[in-house]
Amino acid sequence: MGLYATIVGGIFGTLWGSSNQIQVGPTNTMSLLVLSVLSTTLLPGSPEYIVAAGMLAILVGIFQFGLGIFRLGVLVNFISHSLIIGFTFGTGLLIIIRQISPLLGLPESSGGILQAIKETFLDLPDIQPATAVLGLLTLIIIVGLRRINRRIPGALIAMIISSLAVFLLDLGNHGVAVIGELPRGFPPLAHLPLFNLPLIVSLLPSALAVGTIGLIQSIAVARSIANQTKQRLDSNQEFVGQGIANLASGFLSGYPGSASFSSSTVNVESGAKTPVAAVFSSMVVMAAMFSLASLTAYLPVASLSAILILAALGLTDRRRDCAHPARRTGDALILLVTLSGVLFLGIAFAVLLGVILSFALYLLRTSTPRVHEVKPDNNYKHFSFQPNKPGCPQLGIIEIYGDLYFGAAHHVEEYILDHADRHPEQRYLLIRMQNVNGCDFSGIQLLGKYRPKIP
Repeated sequence: MGLYATIVGGIFGTLWGSSNQIQVGPTNTMSLLVLSVLSTTLLPGSPEYIVAAGMLAILVGIFQFGLGIFRLGVLVNFISHSLIIGFTFGTGLLIIIRQISPLLGLPESSGGILQAIKETFLDLPDIQPATAVLGLLTLIIIVGLRRINRRIPGALIAMIISSLAVFLLDLGNHGVAVIGELPRGFPPLAHLPLFNLPLIVSLLPSALAVGTIGLIQSIAVARSIANQTKQRLDSNQEFVGQGIANLASGFLSGYPGSASFSSSTVNVESGAKTPVAAVFSSMVVMAAMFSLASLTAYLPVASLSAILILAALGLTDRRRDCAHPARRTGDALILLVTLSGVLFLGIAFAVLLGVILSFALYLLRTSTPRVHEVKPDNNYKHFSFQPNKPGCPQLGIIEIYGDLYFGAAHHVEEYILDHADRHPEQRYLLIRMQNVNGCDFSGIQLLGKYRPKIP
């Protein structure tokens, strides 16, 4: 089902999406989410579980497609750039740490990141020499070919060499883990109970949760890639693309997916410029299921781990991006919380927590607009904030920078009252609103309190 979702998602999600480089398919986050929401009532691997996974993909697709059609992509404007940086950096570190064990032939940890680090160090004496040599050889080949010419497909060449080594030296029978033989055939049409209302009702809450997290992850991936490629994204179109991909995946024997950070990064690192790259990748997977199913049995897992580690190193090089958010307390908090969440709490929870913090920061900033007492310059042409310059003994001048809406009205009123307490000698107050773009009924009521008293 994962292979089918890879083929279908890569084609439909890319062609109907907005980003030129993201790769849509079954990700770790979405796979774990599907497992967590379905395994509470169904046995994983059972026919009922497989049917529910397909129905869940269809419901997720309808939800995501609806958000895109009704132009609700504006919701992602609440995703702070600091969240993207923290998510990207944390995901890169997570990939690197998780891939060290398969690179060296060590058993993979099923625990958290600290547990994974601890177990990796404890297992170092048990390194499989052949696996480690293949993994390190892949790293050396890719890095070396990049230094010669970045256009050389180093990853492909390294995988061919490592596969030949496994085949010629029979390393598969000497402890080297390999991908294994692929199944053959096109993604089959799934026979799903589309009108089973009890099943649909039971899956709806899970579909909303999985669909929301999938969209957030996909937009985070797309924005992270767009920061490198300088592409302008259409969030609504991306929602539509994700929805169509999940609908197609459900009907063609797959399960819910989203944009993959690791696959998308490999796509970019390989020089992808248009959606055709992801479509071609999906077609190669499909062709491999027919013609190369037996040959992939010799592809070592260590080589794939090496490729992912090199791709993840690019994600962790965020020094320039981190410079600006670090200067503002709110942005730095979002970055650190998202980064910590990715590493210690899980990607899905980290992204949701980052979105909540971004929204809270937005509310905080818009509900506390800058309000200053301004004074004329020496030429009496402009007003500016000059705290050390004495003001007029009769007239106070206040300027508001931001929208005067219900959330900000109390903050502005508090400043006006405080100004009146500090300057009891002033009889008049001039409120400058050139920088106020919007004023709702609460703002009008506030201004009405201080209008001139006409006898």
